[in-house]
Amino acid sequence: MSALIIFDIDGTLLETERVTVPAVQRTFAAHSLAVPDHGTICGFFGKPVEAYEAWLAKQCPPGMAPQIVAETNALELHLIGSEGRLYEGARGVLEELHGRHVLAVCSNGPDDYVNTFLDAHDVRKYLAAVRARGTRYSGKTEMVAELIALNLGSPVIVVGDRHDDIEAAHANGALAVGASYGFGGDAETAGADAQITALTSLTAVIGQLLA
Repeated sequence: MSALIIFDIDGTLLETERVTVPAVQRTFAAHSLAVPDHGTICGFFGKPVEAYEAWLAKQCPPGMAPQIVAETNALELHLIGSEGRLYEGARGVLEELHGRHVLAVCSNGPDDYVNTFLDAHDVRKYLAAVRARGTRYSGKTEMVAELIALNLGSPVIVVGDRHDDIEAAHANGALAVGASYGFGGDAETAGADAQITALTSLTAVIGQLLA
């Protein structure tokens, strides 16, 4: 049986800073509000959407939070297709791995965000299963467990840039590949079974893990 490889999205497949940073900054500027800095916004990538939206709301004047959060989210969805980019080499890696293994994605993002990404960048065709956290799951450990329960492939490898990707893999008896080029960096991926500094090296690393 082929291996099941589960990908995170933000900071692993998608260069999220090209999307969410301008969505926040342009929306705040349009309302003549103080514009959050790049680093602060990036700190929320890969975290549960409710944490990001709670922070976003705190930056808004009283009574304006619902409107500004909604406008930011709408612009973000638009920018996924117009300005979003896959990491260099991502499509080639997905095509190559798809020919050998079973692929899935697991994201802390909401359904509309995940589905917009998959369709705008024509990624869905590589995937056997998709899990978006939304409000249905407690976190990535639960989502990875559900993907494993589908018996799509074995062994299972989770690829992600945040500590919860690594923890979700190990909690479910899976291997973890840390995408240290992402937003978590070396610190959050230190416990992974292998590290990659570029997505283009993933195929070789998976081959080594499965050897």
